[in-house]
Amino acid sequence: MPSRKIAIIGTGIMGRGIANNLSKEGHSLQLYARNPEKIQDLKSANISIHGNIKETVKNSEIIILCLTEDHVVEESVFSTGFLETNAKVVIDMGTTSPSLTSKLNTTFQKQNIQFLDAPMTGSKNAARDGQILFMIGAKSKDNIKDISFIFEICGKNTVYCGEVGDGQKAKIALNMVQAGIFQVYMEGFSLAKSQGIDPSILKSILEQSAAKSGISEFKFPFLFSGNYETHFALKNMYKDLKHALSLGKESGTKLSLCSGLDEIYHKGMDAGLGEKDYCSLNEVTAQIPPAK
Repeated sequence: MPSRKIAIIGTGIMGRGIANNLSKEGHSLQLYARNPEKIQDLKSANISIHGNIKETVKNSEIIILCLTEDHVVEESVFSTGFLETNAKVVIDMGTTSPSLTSKLNTTFQKQNIQFLDAPMTGSKNAARDGQILFMIGAKSKDNIKDISFIFEICGKNTVYCGEVGDGQKAKIALNMVQAGIFQVYMEGFSLAKSQGIDPSILKSILEQSAAKSGISEFKFPFLFSGNYETHFALKNMYKDLKHALSLGKESGTKLSLCSGLDEIYHKGMDAGLGEKDYCSLNEVTAQIPPAK
C-alpha cells in the first residue's frame, strides 16, 4: 500500500515496537519522545525523531498517542500546539480514563478529526513482534477501514468494543482481572510457604493444572529468577487499577476481591518498584527468593 505519514507521540516500551513494525512496511514516521536522545537508534530514512510535539504532528495524516497517564495525555494534546495539526485521524493506544477519552473525542470532533480509542494489551515482546491485541472504541467498524492497516501490521487481532470510550472501559476491566489473577498466585505461594511447601513445588503443580494461565506462563520465569525486567510497569498497572476501582465506584459495581489491590500496589510504589514490572510485587507479597 502507499506510504502514509504517521506521527507517534510517546515512543516508550510499546511505541518503539509499533514504530519499528510500521517502518518496516515503508511508512513515513515522525516520532516524539520526551527524551529524544533515547530513541536516536530508531532514526532512519523514513523515521525522524523530534522533541517537540507541534513539530512532530505538523505534516502527519495519522497521529498515534502512545502515552501513559491522563495528565501526560492532556498536556500533550492541549498545551503543545498539537491541535494545529492537519491530521485526519488520531488514535489513542494508551490506557486513558473514560472521562478524558470523552473530552478528547469532543475536542477532535470540533477539529473535524476522527478520533478513536484503541488501547492494547501485550508485552514489549508483543509490540516488537507485531502481536498486540487492540480493543477498539469507534463510531462504527466502517470508521476504521482506512486505518486498519496499522492494526494488521502491529497486532495479532482487534476486538471492536463499541462506541468511542468502550475500548478503554474494556481494557481497564482486563487489567484489573490480570492484576487480580497475579495477586491470587502470590497469595497461593505465601500460603504454601507458611505450610512448609516450597513455592517451586506449587509452581510445578499450577503449571500442570487448570489454574495455569497466560500470566503464569509469562510471569513465573521472571518471578522465580528475581528478574523484574519491565514488560508492563507496576506504576502503569496501578494507574489502570485505580481507573477500574473508580469506574466500579461510579457505577455502584461491587469489586470485593480487587478492591484490596489498591493497598498492595501502594506498598509496591512505596517500596520503589514503580518502574519495574508489576511481577516485582513479589518483593512485598510472597517474597519468593531467586533460584540459586
